[in-house]
Amino acid sequence: MYDTKEHWEDVWTRKKSNEVSWYQQDPKTSIDLILSTNPSNDAGIIDVGGGDSNLVDKLLDLGFKNITVLDISAKALKRAKERLGEKAKRVKWIECNIREFDTNDRYDIWHDRALLHFLTSEEDLKNYTELTRKHVK
Repeated sequence: MYDTKEHWEDVWTRKKSNEVSWYQQDPKTSIDLILSTNPSNDAGIIDVGGGDSNLVDKLLDLGFKNITVLDISAKALKRAKERLGEKAKRVKWIECNIREFDTNDRYDIWHDRALLHFLTSEEDLKNYTELTRKHVK
């Protein structure tokens, strides 16, 4: 059976962050979309599949205080934490397969730039839609 977690740990073992197709040095479009909602600095923002994305860096630089990054890969999250250094303590990090994600938390903004297109089954897409309904204010 195909192991999704094993696959992503392998990807982050073999590749540098800038070697994956979804890499962005400056996540301008995502930042512009987030800012277009006119969020407060206390807005709950989750970056689903955020891994080693630079989005969290930019959100912290903009003064956001309630940021969650979720990714299936411990290695990707570790890279982001190492890059951020002390700033990483200001972020909630969740290592989890989105198919198994559940929390009592609710978010103002659900950001997903690199995960949804990997969900190809009708059941996964339905469950993902339900997750957003349940966890977005």
